[in-house]
Amino acid sequence: MDKKEIYLVDDSADHRYLVRTIFNKFLPNYYVRFFQGGHELYQFLILQSSPDYTGRRPGLIILDLKMPAINGLELLKLLRQTPDNADTQWKTIPIVILSNNSSNEIISRCYFAGANSFFKKPVEFEELRFMLETICHYWLDYNKLPAVTQKEPEQKSAELDLDE
Repeated sequence: MDKKEIYLVDDSADHRYLVRTIFNKFLPNYYVRFFQGGHELYQFLILQSSPDYTGRRPGLIILDLKMPAINGLELLKLLRQTPDNADTQWKTIPIVILSNNSSNEIISRCYFAGANSFFKKPVEFEELRFMLETICHYWLDYNKLPAVTQKEPEQKSAELDLDE
């Protein structure tokens, strides 16, 4: 099975280098596409929404919170408002926020805007490695997302059959 891609958006070249090193050395089974900022990712999303696009689709998006122009919170809101297409449901793609600021207010704003997880950026290389391994294994290997459909499922008032 072809793994989906991880989109990592961070304006720090040093942080992107560390993350690239970790994926190349310790997580080679995952494909990572790096973006320097929100504008770069958003331009790529326009390309990806073309019916002719045949590249990998994102299975996970990791956003730095503090970036120039479009910050991580603004980008998160844009991603959650992006219309679905035949191959991608933007509302269900896991989005993880990384930040040096872990105040309760910032964390709350991220979750209310649609983040699936929030992590404080580790300072140590091994901590960053462990965190990225954990994020990838959980969101890409264990977590189950709904299949891509053209419409949202109907809300039924009856109870779901949870014994399947």
